[in-house]
Parts: sequence; C-alpha cells; structure tokens
Amino acid sequence: MIGVLAVIMVLYILLIAAFTVGMRRLPSFEPVTGKFLHSFSILVVFRDEKDNLPILVQHLEQLDYPRDKFEVILIDDGSRDGSQDLVKSFHRDLPELKMRLYKLKESTSSPKKDALEMGVKEAAFDWIITTDADCVFGSDFLKAYDQFLNVHPAKMVAGPVIYKTGDSFLHRFQALDFLSLQGSTMGGFGGKDFIPLLGPFMCNGANICYDKKAFLELGGYEGNREIASGDDVFLLERMLESHENEVHFIKSRSALVETLPEESWKGLTEQRKRWAAKSTSYKSVFAKTVGILVLLGNFSLILGLVLGLTGSMPWSYFGVLFVMKINVDFLLIYNTASLWDQEQVMKSFVMSSILYPFFVVWIVLLSLGGGYTWKGRNFRK
Repeated sequence: MIGVLAVIMVLYILLIAAFTVGMRRLPSFEPVTGKFLHSFSILVVFRDEKDNLPILVQHLEQLDYPRDKFEVILIDDGSRDGSQDLVKSFHRDLPELKMRLYKLKESTSSPKKDALEMGVKEAAFDWIITTDADCVFGSDFLKAYDQFLNVHPAKMVAGPVIYKTGDSFLHRFQALDFLSLQGSTMGGFGGKDFIPLLGPFMCNGANICYDKKAFLELGGYEGNREIASGDDVFLLERMLESHENEVHFIKSRSALVETLPEESWKGLTEQRKRWAAKSTSYKSVFAKTVGILVLLGNFSLILGLVLGLTGSMPWSYFGVLFVMKINVDFLLIYNTASLWDQEQVMKSFVMSSILYPFFVVWIVLLSLGGGYTWKGRNFRK
C-alpha cells in the first residue's frame, strides 16, 4: 500500500510541476496603442442579479473601445428579483451604450446553454465574448482581445479569471482553489508544445472569446445540452477537435476578469457539485486523467492519515507524502497568485492544504448522488 501511495504522489507531483512550467512558459500579452480591428458582442446570461448588474454595467460603460464596435446582449434566465426592470433603466440612463435585453422563455435541462445560443444567434458582430453578471474587468479589456486576435489567428481565446476576495478564510480558501485551477488551465495551454500529453483541457465561461461563425458551424452545444453545466469546457473540446491550432489563452492583466466567491460553505459545496457533475461527460482523455489523478493525490493523503493512525504506516512516510504535495501545490498556486497580485491569500495556504483533501473527496462523494441546487433550481446530473 505504501508503494501505491508513493506512485500516486509521484505522478501527481509530475503533473502539477508540468502545469507550473507550462504556466510560466506561456507568453504574456499586453495591448499597446493601435487600431481597433474587431467588433465584439458581449453576452451575459443572468438570473436574480439585481445587486451585481449595476456594477457590471458600470465597467461596461468604462470600456476604452469605440462604441460602434461592441454591443452588450443581456439574456434573462427567469429572474424574480426585478433584474429585468433594472436593465430597462440602463437603456434610459445610458443611451450611448449599445445594449439589448432578451428573456429566455423556454429552456431545456441546460438553461444557460439555451440562453447563450440565443445570444449568439442575435449577435450583430463576428466575435462573441461571454462573461457573468457578477464579473468586472478593466477599461482595456476589449482592447486586449482585439490586439491579441491581430497577432494570433484564432477561433477561440480563453481568458483569465480570479476571485475578488475579502478577508475571510472562506474567501481565501476559494481563491487558492481557483488559482490552482487557473494555473492548471494556463499550464495546459503553455505546455502543449514541449511536454508530451499536455494540452488545453479547461477554461472558464466568465471569460471566453470565440468566433461566431465557428460556433454556429459546430452546432453550438449540440450533443451536451442535456448536461446543465459545462458550457465552457464542452465548447473548448469541440473547438479543439476542429481548430486545434486556433485555440489560445490570453495571459494578460488587461484581459483579466474578477468574479465573486461564494459567501457560505453550503453555496460553495453546491457550486463545486455543479462543476463535478460535468466532469464525467468530458470527451478529453487528458481532462479525465487530470481529474482522476488530482482526486487520487488528495485521497492518498487521507488514506495515509488513516494508515498512520492505525499504525499500518510510519508517520514519517505520511509526513513525506504531505510535504511533497504541499510543496508542488505551493509552486503552482504562488506563481499564479503572483501573476495576478493575489499573494495575500497565501496566508491561508497551509490550513487550506490540510482541509482541501477532505473537501475534494467530500464533493466527489456528494456528486455521486447526481443532483445539485443552483440559482434556486434543482438539477440532475
């Protein structure tokens, strides 16, 4: 058993180390003064976001980009808090911001995918950018994408997302977890050209840019509409199948999106159950392998603890396993945190590293039940 745990941990360390190297090798990109060559339709699907929509619209209004070269399409997915009336007020108060509102009337088991497909069909421009109602970004956001597309032939570009955190352990725990996901995402993109078997396998729907024509030619979300979540990763997989060399990641502070963490452990649990529910439907063997190896790496620590408590394994062996894992995790998370100026969350790194294996295994066990609650709705896996 000790040998098995050691093999799992070595494989886990090699994987996370490869992501760290890939993330660091991924070229950074920042916009400079230039012409505005691309036009964008920004899609935002929202449900009960009355508190967040004014902040989002404020940042949209502050975008440093020609008003005739972008539009905002807001799709209401059954809000009950007056969000739709609030959006209508934006039309009156901000006539210079090209904004349209649609309401999703009928949906399948995946209302967000239905809403996004509606938005794409209604979009006036060739390039689609998706984000969420609880997100914010800088004034150079569109400028960064425009200039990136000038030098990188693309059908899809994934962008960075971080949590806007407060000073609580719950927020820092989520931020650390999210930084590890972002680091792994960039590592997959950055390592595909020099590390065997590494490649893009993940992105975040809060910051994706893609070609409208390519989306429609692929049939949108055809083939996975029955799965409630996963609009981001499933689209990435389909784009990679047809346009492997035209799928990129923009490693840019100007393209960075900030989103809000969950405010309770219950909310976090439901969110992670939603994320876990889509993983069994991934087509990518690499994505599935990463998920299994991360699960086994964390489970091996729990099993090592049990073996230590029962006297079946020397405590020194468990200590070695823990130190090996915590060190390689630190390298990935700290490098990602430094990239986005989030080093302050590292003060909860050790405590989060102790809690995280139990959290991961708990989420996996809960997700086996097949259901979760999100935005006031109950979903089945």
